[in-house]
Amino acid sequence: MLPQRAFIEHVRADLEALQVVRGLWLTGSFGRGTADEHSDVDMFVLVPAEQRDQLVSGWPSVAGRYDPLLMRRLGGAPVYTHVLPGWLRWDVVIGNDTDLASVDRRRVEELFNKDGVAPGSPGHRGADPDVVREMTEEFLRVLGLLVVVLARDELVTAVSGSGLLRQMLTTLLRYRVEGDRLSGALHLSRVLPADEMAALAALPVPSPERASVIEAHLACARLFLPAARQLLGPSYPSELEAACLGHLHTHLGLTLSR
Repeated sequence: MLPQRAFIEHVRADLEALQVVRGLWLTGSFGRGTADEHSDVDMFVLVPAEQRDQLVSGWPSVAGRYDPLLMRRLGGAPVYTHVLPGWLRWDVVIGNDTDLASVDRRRVEELFNKDGVAPGSPGHRGADPDVVREMTEEFLRVLGLLVVVLARDELVTAVSGSGLLRQMLTTLLRYRVEGDRLSGALHLSRVLPADEMAALAALPVPSPERASVIEAHLACARLFLPAARQLLGPSYPSELEAACLGHLHTHLGLTLSR
């Protein structure tokens, strides 16, 4: 049995004893049945709609019994993330029946369900062209900033920029496979095909030197842009790409072949 299961059972018993909590499901890797000893614990806590705000605001007192080293609410969302002793990571979403309907029943494990309310079974919608276009526009915007950081000799910033491009590339490749149902980034090798994992592994790691950051930027672009073109087809922002690549060529003498 995985070590997290003792904690899961503890939480299940505690929350089931609370009248306001009507159900509890494991999501994430435990819900999908792919967890290992390094996995975090993701939970969906079901409450009546009219009592959700009350539990959200009072959650710190509920979670406090587990002595969290870190407990943080994510913005204004009904979501808490925790780090517990032993570095056990625990994320909780507090929702109502409507929220539960958007949870894929194939990717959860029910722990208790007082009212017999079932998660939904939303279809896999694939890659949303609007999301891909927004990713692509942001990628090109950051790529074009290479001219600025090199002109100012901000090589440390240029290293950070290449990291942003690498992250956007990884997200795009995941999104191409998983669509709107992105899994955790710590399971990347289970999501991407072997050739794409190898391509990501082969990306150069930049040092704060001019030639190094240029090659890191271009290496990401050589992978990202063809993938985005393939996903977007006619809606690909060709004019923005042409302007970005022209900017790089004019000011840095760089050419990125299609």
